[in-house]
Amino acid sequence: MTDPAPRPGTEQSPDAALDRVPAPRSPQDSAPPTAAGTPDAPAAPPTPVRESHQLVFGDLHDYPVMAQALDNQWLPADLASARQRASAPARPPVEAVEAASAELRRSLVNSGTLVVNRAFFLNNEALYANYLPSADPVEREAFVRLLNDKALIPYLYTERHPAEGFAWAHDRFVGRAWRELVTNETDPALVRFDWDDESNRGKAGQIGNFFSSNLSLLRRLEAGQLAKDLGIPEELARSMREGVLKDMYFWAGEQDNDRDITRNAVYERFITRPGTDPYQNLLREGDHVVPTKQLVDLLYSLGVPRAAGVIPLTPPDSPPRSTLQELRTDLRPRDDDPEAIGLLLRDLFADALHRAVDGPNSYAGLSLADINRLRREEEWRAYVDSLDAFVRGGGFDNGRIPSPEEFAAGTTEVARRHARMLKTARATSAGGSGGYTRDIVTALVVEAGGVALQITSGEEVSLVAGLVQGLTAVAGTLTIRLEFFDRGAKSRRGGLGHSLTLPSLRLGNLKRDWEAILGAYGGPVVRTGRPVGGLRQADQQRQPD
Repeated sequence: MTDPAPRPGTEQSPDAALDRVPAPRSPQDSAPPTAAGTPDAPAAPPTPVRESHQLVFGDLHDYPVMAQALDNQWLPADLASARQRASAPARPPVEAVEAASAELRRSLVNSGTLVVNRAFFLNNEALYANYLPSADPVEREAFVRLLNDKALIPYLYTERHPAEGFAWAHDRFVGRAWRELVTNETDPALVRFDWDDESNRGKAGQIGNFFSSNLSLLRRLEAGQLAKDLGIPEELARSMREGVLKDMYFWAGEQDNDRDITRNAVYERFITRPGTDPYQNLLREGDHVVPTKQLVDLLYSLGVPRAAGVIPLTPPDSPPRSTLQELRTDLRPRDDDPEAIGLLLRDLFADALHRAVDGPNSYAGLSLADINRLRREEEWRAYVDSLDAFVRGGGFDNGRIPSPEEFAAGTTEVARRHARMLKTARATSAGGSGGYTRDIVTALVVEAGGVALQITSGEEVSLVAGLVQGLTAVAGTLTIRLEFFDRGAKSRRGGLGHSLTLPSLRLGNLKRDWEAILGAYGGPVVRTGRPVGGLRQADQQRQPD
């Protein structure tokens, strides 16, 4: 294919819209209160009439996800480091496109509905390479089918049609190909927050508000956990907190309060090499630059899925969602809505679960045609339904977590269905079988004061990291952590686990209350001296030969 050398957006997707639209107040914020039932009470606005292809996020019922790796700025850490070299060309490397293409396939396998920002269809080669006139005809037809089958759905920010004028820099050749595709060759479903423009602007404004308001919190991330999640020395994490993240904090405080801070602006000030544009993917020198970019990109990627209520997924070779430490009570409001906590925990759990059952490039060998065939198989449908049933209907509502029984049953079912689906993927694929074997360990850990109650599927409970008799009578906080491990992985980088601190379960006398918890559990308990990190290999799910 002749490369049209596209300019992938100067990182104005959706920053272009955010640069132009300050976060508006909702209509309810500005409307004066009126007594219900009085003659002066305004009539309720009519519900906008929507065409069948015009969806809102509440219409997406088939396990909808958004994948960070389809962001045109996403780079695995090793590839990002290469962009700091003076000899790096001013365009995304081929390896980055290949990595994003693998993640596109992984996301299509692990979801019923993949929602993608419209801008990324035009400025991410991993997407547009599939519909250019020069694309392989079989793959192009498969891409068309994914759009027509509502497996791949463009998200529209404020525009009403996918071919509407683009507010960011893009390659005209790619733009013409996209307009032809969505106007004459496909009938894609489209999703917005609302098809009433005024209401949509208010809801879409949450995206920029979330990024702007949380940017300053990055300097407060706990250094030890930050180092573990980013795969960097703790010394570097501490220097980031006192250096670039502190500078970012003060810089953010100096920005116009009436305008959202865009990622584009953050890139230009702290990440992008001076004299270049963000879309060129050329980075400043310094050990802190790549991990800072990863933090900023992770925060940015949560804007739309968080406001929309869909599942956000991170690539397995990038920092997990839990890196942002959103569950820390000092990094969130004290009066959290229990439902919001439940949704946050659900999203963290889903991200960890997906990272556990699939590693990088798990589906890189599948063509889009292979994926279309796989998505028609009963085993794939059963797998996605098990994900949807456990993640979105598995007891994360109203701030609760699944019981040990629900957790054991749900993770076991997902792993079992996943193994069967992979076997079918081998049978339906023209590619090889490499990368499909996974040996997954799942555990629910309840911890207080260095003592942990480990609950794993199909096993007795083990008390680790100390003995009850040795506990001192001090106050402590109970934490609950869901953990997922790939036994075959070379390292545990990525921190496939997270913790939820529940203030309502703050302990008084640690020894007495811990014993009460164990008594309430009522199951068999084995006391050992091993640390929490040495989890036993439980609930192992190996792909059958």
